[in-house]
Amino acid sequence: MAEVSNTTNCDQTLEITFWVLNLTIGAVTLSGNIIVFAAIVTNSTLRQYPLNQFLASLAVSDIIMGACVSPTYSLFCLGCLDYPLSKYCRLMEGPKDIALSSSSLNLLVISCDRYLAVYWPLRYQTIMTSRRVVLLCCLSWGVSLTVAGIRHLWMHTKQGAELDQIDSVYNVWLITLFVVIPCIIITIINIKITLAIRKQVQRMQDIALEIAHALNETEANNPDESQVEEIRNRKGTFACVLVVMVFVVCWIPRVIFNFQYRTKGNLTAVNTLVQKLSMFFLIAQSSVNPFIYSLCRADFQRAAAKILKCNSH
Repeated sequence: MAEVSNTTNCDQTLEITFWVLNLTIGAVTLSGNIIVFAAIVTNSTLRQYPLNQFLASLAVSDIIMGACVSPTYSLFCLGCLDYPLSKYCRLMEGPKDIALSSSSLNLLVISCDRYLAVYWPLRYQTIMTSRRVVLLCCLSWGVSLTVAGIRHLWMHTKQGAELDQIDSVYNVWLITLFVVIPCIIITIINIKITLAIRKQVQRMQDIALEIAHALNETEANNPDESQVEEIRNRKGTFACVLVVMVFVVCWIPRVIFNFQYRTKGNLTAVNTLVQKLSMFFLIAQSSVNPFIYSLCRADFQRAAAKILKCNSH
């Protein structure tokens, strides 16, 4: 739906504020996720892990958000002003649908991947093969492209109020199928993952204490390769849990906005601030992912620093 409501009491200060915010956060989203994608693609060590391949797929979703949604849909298709480019809002729906649905599906896949890694670590490599990684990524993007394409079935044949009504119903289904249900599933999965990690940490501490009694302290404090790998996996899982939680929180304003629009049936009756915040938070959640990876994972820090160093020369 084109979310432009041309009203006489338009708050132009609010419009300008969100123009600046959306463009700024869009630039951060685009640059940060390009670095993440490049770090994974150019680094053979990062590229070999299924989790990082899923993160690269998620980065592509965020790049679409920063490149195609932030400077177009969020500026010309939201709020109370009607711009010359607002007449193309129907076409701008496509990249938005692709970015939002692919983000949701990629995060669902990432959550399931981390669940397997935590609960079945010994079988993880045999379950999450390269072929299945490619299949899951293709499935996520295939569904997302289909979701965006379905809207064209009535976009060119319906007009006016009838078109708005169909779009409104379709958006409710999109929110339900690709936001509400996935958010519930990934929240449950990540709660279970968090609890499992806490138990693993406690178990490792207990084992370390037992070893300390049997060996001298120097030997006990030198972790073997399996312990190092477990710590690395735990940090990667923790980063993914943060990404998922940010995703869930940032979708709340958009769900509220769609609920208000659906119940009131008139865009002018929906609070303009809620409307603009709903899209701003969706763009913002795409921008924080690179920072979460950098804070939680040293391997990402090194790969990103290498890319930035090469670009500076």
